[in-house]
Amino acid sequence: MKLMLQSPSIAPIAARLKNMLGPRAEAGVWRLDAGVVKAVAGAAARPVLLVPAEHVLTMSVALPLPSHARRLAALPFAIEDRIADRPDVPHLALGAQQAGGGWLAGAVDRDLMAAWVAHVAEAGIADAAIMPDALALPVPEAGRWNVRREADGRILVRTPDGAGFAAREALFVALWTAAGKPACDEVEAGGEALPIALDLRQGDYARPRQGLSRTGRRVAIVAVAGLVAHGAIAAADTVALRSVAAKRGAELTQLLATAAPGRYAGADPREAALVAAELLPAGGNAPPGTLLPLLSRASSALAPFGGAVTIRSMQFDEAGRSLRLDVDLADPAARGNIVNALRSAGLTGRFDGASLVVGGAA
Repeated sequence: MKLMLQSPSIAPIAARLKNMLGPRAEAGVWRLDAGVVKAVAGAAARPVLLVPAEHVLTMSVALPLPSHARRLAALPFAIEDRIADRPDVPHLALGAQQAGGGWLAGAVDRDLMAAWVAHVAEAGIADAAIMPDALALPVPEAGRWNVRREADGRILVRTPDGAGFAAREALFVALWTAAGKPACDEVEAGGEALPIALDLRQGDYARPRQGLSRTGRRVAIVAVAGLVAHGAIAAADTVALRSVAAKRGAELTQLLATAAPGRYAGADPREAALVAAELLPAGGNAPPGTLLPLLSRASSALAPFGGAVTIRSMQFDEAGRSLRLDVDLADPAARGNIVNALRSAGLTGRFDGASLVVGGAA
C-alpha cells in the first residue's frame, strides 16, 4: 500500500515560529475532528494530539545503526520503495523501536503537517505531540490485529509490527482479506496512560523548546546558588587579600620612612618597594641575623631626625658588621645629635664625609 503525497511547502517555518509563542499545556489527550481540536478522555505523559491515521503512512523499518542521528539520516533510503514520491518530499519522523527489532516510522504530507501544527497552536497546546490515532491502540500479539470502531464509522487498526492505519469498513475488509484475515481483538478506549509511540513533531515541525520542569528548576536553583556561593567566597577572598596587601603596603612605607627618613614620602606601596629595593645592599650574602637587627636599631635611633636626614643609599660591610649610609643633612649641626642618638641605642656612629657609618656596640 502506497501513500500519494503532495509537494513541500514553506508554511512550516512560519508555523514553527508561531508555535514557540504558544502557552504550555497540561498533559492530556486531544483529537482533531473535522479541523477542530477537542479534548478527549485519556491520560498521557505530555500533551498529545491524535490526528487521522488515514493521512499518515506508518511502517516498521529495519535500521541496524548505532545512533538516532544515523538512523534518521538513513530513513529516507530505507522507505523509498514504500512511498509514491521521492523520499525527500514528505515529512519523515522516526519513532520507538518495536519488539521485533524494527523502528516505527511515519511519512506525511508537509502541508498537512503544517496545518496540524497550526491547529495545536491555535488550541493553546503548542507543545503537544502529534500522533496518528491508530497508534493509540496497543500493539497486538503476533498474527493478530487490535481494532477499534470509532463513532464516525472509521476503524482503527494496530498491527503486530507496531504500525497502524485507519479505514472505512469496506476498505478495512479488503485490507484484512489481503493480509490473510488475521484474528482481530476489539480494544476499548481509555485505560492506561497513552504511550507516544511516534511523535510527528520532528525536524521543521519540532515542538517549541519549553522551560525547565519543576525538578529541573530546583536543580537549576541549587546550581545557581552554588555558583553564587562560590562567587561570594571568591569575592571575600579577593577583599581579604586586598586588605592584607594594603596592610603590608602601609607597613612597608612606614618601615621605609623609619629606615630611610626623607627618602620616600608617598603612600604607594609599589613605589615604596622600588625605593626599598634601591636601598638594599647589593650581593644579598649578608647574614640576616646581623644585617636586619642592625638596620632595625639604626632606623629606630634615626626616626626622630626624619625631616632632617635623607638616606640616598646604604651598604653593608659584612666583615666590619657595619652599615654605611649615604645621607643628606638639612642641618649639618645635627651630626652630633645623630651620633649621640645612635650611642643611646647601643650602637656606634661616625660621619665619614657625607656617609654615616653605623656599627654594633663598641
